[in-house]
Amino acid sequence: MADSKYYTLMLVPDGTESRKGLRVKQWLFKFVVSVFVLLQVSMLVFFIFYGQIITRATEADAYEKENERLKKYQYKVQMLEKNLIEARDIVTRLTKLAGIDFKFPELPDDSTLFASFDQKRNTLMPRKNSIDFSYPSGLPLVGFISQDFRTDDGQHYHPGVDIACAEGLPVLATANGAVIYADFDSTYGYMIVLQHNDTTSTVYGHNKELLVEVGDNILAGGRIALSGNTGKSTAPHVHYELRINNEPIDPLGN
Repeated sequence: MADSKYYTLMLVPDGTESRKGLRVKQWLFKFVVSVFVLLQVSMLVFFIFYGQIITRATEADAYEKENERLKKYQYKVQMLEKNLIEARDIVTRLTKLAGIDFKFPELPDDSTLFASFDQKRNTLMPRKNSIDFSYPSGLPLVGFISQDFRTDDGQHYHPGVDIACAEGLPVLATANGAVIYADFDSTYGYMIVLQHNDTTSTVYGHNKELLVEVGDNILAGGRIALSGNTGKSTAPHVHYELRINNEPIDPLGN
């Protein structure tokens, strides 16, 4: 016996009303069921990858802001270079009029400058092998530890580590985060606090200059400040803290 070309859908109402049947062609019924299943699978896949899509969109927005910031710095540098050339020309003319034998040293070309920069830069961020950039790892710059983390001795309480370094080195964020504090503190000098999630934050103190503002979203490895010697400090260094639930923990043990 050949299969029926129709499906009958029975509608059974409550009470004493009679049952009703609805005849649907087989191909139409199978088509509707297939579309329904496809929609369910698509929704499931969408919600699985939704978090990743949002994260990538946020990172793209942060990259765009960082790019705009770099463009502004490049424009400032170009203006400073132009002003420097004009100032050199004016001083050279004045010294000639005054009969002074003085000559400015020539500015090195770009290749020489960049070669020198590559030799002296000290901005690598040691980081454990992890793809989770939302949790702090490593240190904000390369240097040597001049003071360790210590909370068990009240006399020498130190809730972070001090990283001795030269002034003016880039200080890097140790994880993705939002800037919740970027200002001068009487103890920590020019200080930055990054909030990485509901429980975790990091502190960067004694900076010479701050490169970010409150509300900025920073990617792991992004430049947030220049190292310095501000606040209660006896030598150039960066004070770095890792806090969980606002309680300091040893960042070297992280």
